[in-house]
Amino acid sequence: MKQETVVVKFGGHAMDKEELCAAFAGDVARLQQDGEKMVVVHGGGPQIGALLQRLHIESRFEKGLRVTDAATMEAVEMVLCGQVNKDVVARLAAAGCRAAGVSGRDGGLLRARIKDAALGLVGDVTEVDASLLACLLDGGFVPVVAPVASGPQGQALNVNADTAAGAVAGALHADCFVLISDVPGVLDGNKQLLPRLNRAEVQRLIESDVINGGMIPKVQSCLHALDRGCGRSLILDGRQPSSLLRFLRDGEELGTVIEN
Repeated sequence: MKQETVVVKFGGHAMDKEELCAAFAGDVARLQQDGEKMVVVHGGGPQIGALLQRLHIESRFEKGLRVTDAATMEAVEMVLCGQVNKDVVARLAAAGCRAAGVSGRDGGLLRARIKDAALGLVGDVTEVDASLLACLLDGGFVPVVAPVASGPQGQALNVNADTAAGAVAGALHADCFVLISDVPGVLDGNKQLLPRLNRAEVQRLIESDVINGGMIPKVQSCLHALDRGCGRSLILDGRQPSSLLRFLRDGEELGTVIEN
């Protein structure tokens, strides 16, 4: 059987649920043991929001992206590269994986420019150097990536985790890119699941505001990964235990497949 590379984005909301976290770690361990090369890119929105609240720093969002000033960026890097990254690594290790945590700033993995001055220190990925990930994969590790990038002057930039994961999947020419979310997938205007969408349909749904908020970077990251040579992209319903294994191994339709 061909050894496939699978990039998975594990969402911050799913991390709040112990049962789902344990099932996810077990799925990744099983897939790695079966010979798949697994890469995990994690989010941490709820955890960042909780710390900002404790620090009395206001959270604001524009088009699904967190407005990030210097104080917010310090909190973002602390949560993503410290707390969340190491928690995911520990969970994977407990499930039997050799996992290694890195941030997008390590080894020049993610380079970015300021996306929009109105958003502050929010980065738009311009370059991915996947050399570090390739070394870890070849060594039998599961890389766990925190979505913080280096800006033009070397400053830390906050990158949407969905966007970072899609960029990584494209750079690795992954066979499969899976976005694990806390929703069933992309829903139509009547709140019914759309099992498959192509590029034109995605654009139409964004323009009609059916796809909005945080779902916009999700579908865009799927299309970006496909543009860079990724084999297939999926927004997966992560509320169901072992949804990753059930999709990859059993072919269960548990989300929305994004196609060109």
